[in-house]
Amino acid sequence: MSAHPPTAGAPPSPRRARRLLTGVALLLCVLLSVDLPHAYGATYVRVSGAGSTWSQNALDQWRRNVSQYGMPVEYEGTGSSNGRQQFRNGTVDYAVSEIPYGLRDFGQVDTPPSRGYAYMPIVAGGTSFMYNLKIGGRRVTNLRLSGEVLTKIFTGQIAMWNDPGIREDNPGLALPARRVVPVVRSDGSGTTAQFTLWMSKMHGGLWNDYCRAAGKDTPCGMTSYYPTIAGRGFVSQSGSLGVSGYVSQDYAEGAITYVEYSYAQNRNFPVAKVLNAEGYYVAPTASAVAVGLTRARINEDQNSSQYLTQNLDNVYRHNDRRTYPLSSYSYMILPTEEEAGPHPEHP
Repeated sequence: MSAHPPTAGAPPSPRRARRLLTGVALLLCVLLSVDLPHAYGATYVRVSGAGSTWSQNALDQWRRNVSQYGMPVEYEGTGSSNGRQQFRNGTVDYAVSEIPYGLRDFGQVDTPPSRGYAYMPIVAGGTSFMYNLKIGGRRVTNLRLSGEVLTKIFTGQIAMWNDPGIREDNPGLALPARRVVPVVRSDGSGTTAQFTLWMSKMHGGLWNDYCRAAGKDTPCGMTSYYPTIAGRGFVSQSGSLGVSGYVSQDYAEGAITYVEYSYAQNRNFPVAKVLNAEGYYVAPTASAVAVGLTRARINEDQNSSQYLTQNLDNVYRHNDRRTYPLSSYSYMILPTEEEAGPHPEHP
């Protein structure tokens, strides 16, 4: 059940199996809002985690759900890269990340931990494009963007909101001559990794040209640290709260960022509808994400270091008119050896 040598493919010990099943059962109780038996222990070991802000809204809700049973589960949204690092260093009990170990990030390899671990997909969502734009003093709420236009915005090739490419996506809008302000993550981010992977797969020429101009080796593919180029109008902020908070300010009119959809919803700000492979502009709703992820391929090889991780190539190109093309999963990274966890302490 382990996704990492030397335990890969080896059957778990009975005690280890019980612990894994207990953890899974507790998680299912959280997800399904099932009451835990009151007889099952009175006090629980404190469990700590860190990582993804893309998934943090869901994690925080789950933690609140189990706190009523006396389960102290901590989580700090430090970014996926930091979460993986903390798990590797043994400073947290679990991590949450959109990126598996092994990412080569501009020449730096994210090495796996020596402790046994496994990936568990936990959150599905849409990487959305939250924006702050007004026409005649009224907020725009129906913006539509193609993948090429989005890539040109986030590589600095489109600098004005009345650019011909944006006007072509939005023939019914009298778009203003206002500067586009792309807001990107300054920290190591799974959201950045998801977005840059999509750009590298769908608009690789534009993305590689940008990386080359930023002094990075090409093809640059996925990266968790967004490269910026001086003079192209980028703003960098830390965390999902940082980028969404910046875009939502009055002084940030013209700004656009990439963030998990729930952050835009929490701030009552619109997100762009993105053009899918069938030619429809679709918002990152739960149903559109669910349709998109029917084409995700999951690594089911238990002996692979990437067991239970995703391949999204077919999601990006899914030709169902209902699909949101930037749909994806995140993972909880869990230990597979006996460690302190969300289990009751017995006298």
